[in-house]
Amino acid sequence: MKPYYEDDLVTIYHGDCLELLPELALPAIDLVLTDPPYGIGEPKSEVNKARNKNAYASHIDTPDFISSVVVPVIEMCRTMATGVVLTPGAVNMMLYPQPDSLGCFYQPASIGMAPWGNADSQPILYYGKNPTRKNMGKRLSHTVTEAPEKNGHPCVKPIGAWKKIMVNCSLEGHMVLDPFMGSGTTLRAAKDLGRKAIGIEIDEAYCEIAAKRMGQGVLDFG
Repeated sequence: MKPYYEDDLVTIYHGDCLELLPELALPAIDLVLTDPPYGIGEPKSEVNKARNKNAYASHIDTPDFISSVVVPVIEMCRTMATGVVLTPGAVNMMLYPQPDSLGCFYQPASIGMAPWGNADSQPILYYGKNPTRKNMGKRLSHTVTEAPEKNGHPCVKPIGAWKKIMVNCSLEGHMVLDPFMGSGTTLRAAKDLGRKAIGIEIDEAYCEIAAKRMGQGVLDFG
């Protein structure tokens, strides 16, 4: 299959990862780092409407979608990669296989409401082995105070936080895969940090956003 975008470090494929992963002749994958689609139904607040939270179809905000589409992709990735790291969202976390380690993004300024109070953290699930082969001193959880960039995708991950995971879970020159690429934050972080990366995204509009981000110069976030 011809890539949607390709440069020396990054390759983007446009298509359904559930169908493409078994067909693509992928290189050895050191790390899968991904933010699967979750928790994005019809927006219930003015804040979410302003952030374009209704840009995803509401059918992905169901246990059936997570169980029948997302989890099988993650299971495939576990057979392909040394380590798999994903952020499943708190509501759907129990639908995923039991992780080998558990961390979280702690967001002290969060205003998201949950039945018992402010939703101030999001889980991080770790599977397999750390591709760096070093576990001591590696943080499983991270405090997030930065705001994600606005690029047209409704759920962009803050790239600084994403880089913290990538530094802890991969080495320069490693190959990183994101089967739910979205606007390409995993790929942008990998490129900035000297990793190789492959992304798959079903929505062509987000492939285009990601391709434009890859065309930017290396970004220095400190």
